[in-house]
Amino acid sequence: AREEAMRSFRNVDKVRDEAYDIKGGGWFETLAQDIRYGLRVLLKHKAFSGVAVLTLALGIGANTAIFSVVNELLLRPLSYRDPNRIVMVWEITPEGRHQNTTSRSNFRSWREQSTSFEKLAAFTDLRLNLTGNFEPEELTVQLATPEIFEILGVDPILGRYLLPADGEQGTAPVTVISYALWQRRFGGRNDIVGQQISLNGSPVTVIGVMPAGFQFYIKQRSGTGRPAELWSALSVPRSATIAGERGRYLSVVAKLKDGVSAEQAGAEMRTIAARLSEEAPQYNKNFSAEVLPLREQFYGNVRRPLWLLLGAVGFVLLIACANVANLLLSLATSREKEIALRAALGARRLRIVRQLLTESLLLAAVGSLVGLAFAWLGIKGLIAISPRDLINLQNVGLNSSVLLWTLAISLLTGIVFGFAPALHITRLNLNDSLKEGGKGEATQASGNRRLRSVFVVSEIALAVVLLAGAGLLVKSFIHLQQVERGFNSENVLTMVVRLPDSKYPDDPQVVSFFRQSLERVRSLPGVQSAGIINFLPFYGGLGSATGSTIVGRRVPPPGQEPTTDVRVADDGYFNALGI
Repeated sequence: AREEAMRSFRNVDKVRDEAYDIKGGGWFETLAQDIRYGLRVLLKHKAFSGVAVLTLALGIGANTAIFSVVNELLLRPLSYRDPNRIVMVWEITPEGRHQNTTSRSNFRSWREQSTSFEKLAAFTDLRLNLTGNFEPEELTVQLATPEIFEILGVDPILGRYLLPADGEQGTAPVTVISYALWQRRFGGRNDIVGQQISLNGSPVTVIGVMPAGFQFYIKQRSGTGRPAELWSALSVPRSATIAGERGRYLSVVAKLKDGVSAEQAGAEMRTIAARLSEEAPQYNKNFSAEVLPLREQFYGNVRRPLWLLLGAVGFVLLIACANVANLLLSLATSREKEIALRAALGARRLRIVRQLLTESLLLAAVGSLVGLAFAWLGIKGLIAISPRDLINLQNVGLNSSVLLWTLAISLLTGIVFGFAPALHITRLNLNDSLKEGGKGEATQASGNRRLRSVFVVSEIALAVVLLAGAGLLVKSFIHLQQVERGFNSENVLTMVVRLPDSKYPDDPQVVSFFRQSLERVRSLPGVQSAGIINFLPFYGGLGSATGSTIVGRRVPPPGQEPTTDVRVADDGYFNALGI
């Protein structure tokens, strides 16, 4: 029976191999063989492998670095609770200026009349001096209504956040501090809650510490131009009159009710703004309102540049692929007889293509590993040169999403630059290829030249696009550098001095301080001239503005009065800046 069974199987080893392949063992074994052989080939051609790996590493590293920024700023959810429901609410001025701050009275009306929001919070930034038994430091303090922490959905790691009672008149001032400030100035002391600190010479009690990485900074209309490190209560009393609160300096953040879109909330806010325009035309005539999603507020102005930059480094990667494909074609010339011999011994074309693709994927894998090192350096450089007001930029890094992107792009890269050469080299005439000096070598070389010409043309086309774009960007940058600013900043030093109300409560004391300080500065060796002004050029933040009328002319109707920015300077300011 055994002999009869063996005769029916005929070639037992062949049947055993087929069963092995069906179970998958043969595929893994041949893959391992392909990898070992591919490594030997790459190590044999060290110069080729080094150039190919470096070329791919630059392309993959650049793509990984830019994608890490795109992923953090544009793709990952914001680090707040229900971030898609958080919006900013702004006014639109009669002149059409968007994202304008509002007044306390208008904020109170928005909160009372709107139905689209769960909560609204108002805030404004200012600079205060932290003093005590250490070196003084100027810090940004965000005055906010207590709802702001509930809207953002972030709880302190120590103590509590602000409550409505904290903003009531007559209560002792309290503050919540950032994690970074807690570590930097107070050594991370666990007993910081309940301790008093000095802000502009006045005692303030610390009631909480926010978690590490928490930041809420809105660049538009910021009064300081930098993120806050402390949060204190902002009072919005119900009894105050519109006439006493017409100054517009509050930014507003809100949380939409479930199921309400930003567009629906914006329509309601425009209706409320029109109603306020009719009720108080002397202050609100022709003012409108708008609602912006928080991500749009944070990154709306960088979304397009980031996607363009990702596309540009994608072009760089395509150029790298074309370069490596050309190198593979050059290497293929020396391997024609090897490939022909494998085919003559029975290797199918698909099997040879798989071997060659394995080699190209090995190149891509090593290139991606080296590219990760380049990406790490690139990320550090991008963070160093990026605007400091980009929220979450400090979280950019080589996380799991970025590593998956690198894996996917390296696999795709290996297939892209390896597939065409692999197919091309396997289209051989065995007889001609195995003959020394046969016409097949000339034919194959001619085919290689045609395909390499295609790659070269593609590289040049992609490079021209990149160079044209880069040239236009450089030209624009040079033009921006040459814009006449109206003053001479060369050898000009500036400083910002804010006096604490506790030490300088009266105007004459303030004037006396600056007059004496200016006299001493002018007497310093090397100082040619000096002056003072309340807002430096390009300093950012909110400035002073006022309505105006011309004596002897008819007073314009509400909403049509001319307004102007106001700066207060002394007689030395224009001379110091060469104006």
